[in-house]
Amino acid sequence: MVTNEFWLERWQSGRIGFHRDEVNPWLVQYWPQVARGASVLVPLCGKSADLLWLANQGYNVTGVELSPMAVVEFFGDNDLAYHTEQVGCLKIHTANDLPLRIVEGDYFDFDETGFDACYDRAALVAMPEDKREQYVLHTKQRLTPQASLLLVTLSYDGDQSGPPFSVLDFEVTELWGEWIRKVASEDLLQVDERYQGVDRTFYEETVWRITS
Repeated sequence: MVTNEFWLERWQSGRIGFHRDEVNPWLVQYWPQVARGASVLVPLCGKSADLLWLANQGYNVTGVELSPMAVVEFFGDNDLAYHTEQVGCLKIHTANDLPLRIVEGDYFDFDETGFDACYDRAALVAMPEDKREQYVLHTKQRLTPQASLLLVTLSYDGDQSGPPFSVLDFEVTELWGEWIRKVASEDLLQVDERYQGVDRTFYEETVWRITS
């Protein structure tokens, strides 16, 4: 059962194999043309370096993250001074010298709107099947009608126990609609030794995009 407590415990115990210290190369390669100064939403951001990359491109970046530990480690690891304010049941941590903030709390409690773009590397694949439609609907409600999206998903066979969960191509198009396009994919079994020796015939990472 994937609950908020499940994720908080994962961070507490250091079981964060989903975290990458480096900026995701898919982000650098396939981030859509979005005007500098645009507002970018990053759901379930963890302590990802991708937040910094986006902020350094001149975007106003808002990450949303459940774990207080992830938030504190993000600012500490990157030596960023920040200030915090409580807004309802959410805490908003804003960097002093970068256009970047992390909203600490349950993503489904986050109700700001008007974002120009969304970057999702680890959120949809963290959602069990019965939560995906709710997650995508909630995300669409945060975005402008013309917003751009960069989405990274995984699909694999064999043991389906996630997270990260396998999300098949038809599900992505059903959830996000006719404007989403696959722009790249890679079988991690072929290129990443961490996935070899696992009892699967494919473990594919796929990049999707909606451009305004």
